Amino acid sequence: MKKAVSILSVCAISAATIFTVGIGSANASVPRYSFQTEDGKWDGFIGNENSGSSIQIELVKPLYSKNSSGIKKRFTDYSKLWVRLCNDQTKACTTFHNLIGGKSTFTNMKAGRYNVDIKDELSSASIFGQLDIIFP
Repeated sequence: MKKAVSILSVCAISAATIFTVGIGSANASVPRYSFQTEDGKWDGFIGNENSGSSIQIELVKPLYSKNSSGIKKRFTDYSKLWVRLCNDQTKACTTFHNLIGGKSTFTNMKAGRYNVDIKDELSSASIFGQLDIIFP
């Protein structure tokens, strides 16, 4: 009897762990996207199946800046970064949203596939790091 209760306890804990981990990771993009400003490439991609839903872009710390001499340093002034979403088929883009808190949410988005575009306000450096795309 003791062995049966022990086995049931292990199964219940395992199921709870799997369920909890599944919820936390279901909202974030997989894979996590790498980006670099001013490289002419899209910084991520997301398919939105539900018209009217929200899409959140969240920066993953740490970020780095690289100047024209190739010197890299940690970057923390997120107010200098902006993000927009561009429809893959129509090429229509949202306005740029500031990433001042390290994230920005686009609300009431139409169904479609979107490319992520991040730009910076810096004249002498580019920014690189990683981002997550989340359905909040």
